[in-house]
Amino acid sequence: MTVVVRRSALKMWLLAMAGIPLLVVSLDILTRRRITGMLQDKLFTAESIQIYEPRDVIWAWAMALFGGFLVLWGLKELFVPTKVVEARPDGLALKVTGPFRRAVVVPWEQTVDLTPGELDDDGAKIPLLVVKLVGRQGLPTEPWGARWTGERELSIMAGDWPDPPEVVVMKLTDYAVSRARKESRERTPRLWQDG
Repeated sequence: MTVVVRRSALKMWLLAMAGIPLLVVSLDILTRRRITGMLQDKLFTAESIQIYEPRDVIWAWAMALFGGFLVLWGLKELFVPTKVVEARPDGLALKVTGPFRRAVVVPWEQTVDLTPGELDDDGAKIPLLVVKLVGRQGLPTEPWGARWTGERELSIMAGDWPDPPEVVVMKLTDYAVSRARKESRERTPRLWQDG
C-alpha cells in the first residue's frame, strides 16, 4: 500500500485553459489584429480611432509568455502530476523545496503527528495538512507551498488536492500504523520456529 497525493487534474486542466484566451488575444495583437480590430471598430467611431502604441506590443508579448507558461505548466501537471506528499517506507516525502528539486524525506521517527487544518488568508479559508515534527532539520526555512505555523509545525497548503486533508491524514496514518506493525513483527523473534 502506498499513499501519494498529487494536485487535482481538474484544477490543472482549468489552469491550462485559463492561459488560452491570453495566448489568443496576444497573438492577435502581434499578427493581424482581427479580433482586437473588430472590437475597436465596435467601440470607437471612425474619428476617434485609437492607434496601437509600442507598449501594446510589449504587453502582448508579456501576455503571450504568461499565457504560454500557464498552458504548458497546466498540461505538465495534468499529464505528469507532481507528488506533493508521498508516504514511503523511510519516511514522509514532502515537496516543499520548490520546482525542479527533489522532495524532502522526513523520517517517520521525526514525525510526531498529522492533522488537518485551515488557514484564514484574507478571508479565504485554505485547507492545510499540518505535520508536527520533532525538529526542523533538513527542511527549508521558507518552504514552497507550505508555511511554518509553529516552531515545529509545518502546514502544507492543500487547496489544489483532489482529496480533502482529512482523507489524506487518514490514509497517511493508516500507512504509518501498518508500517510500524510490520516493523514490529519483523523485529520480534518467533516463539515457534518451523523445523
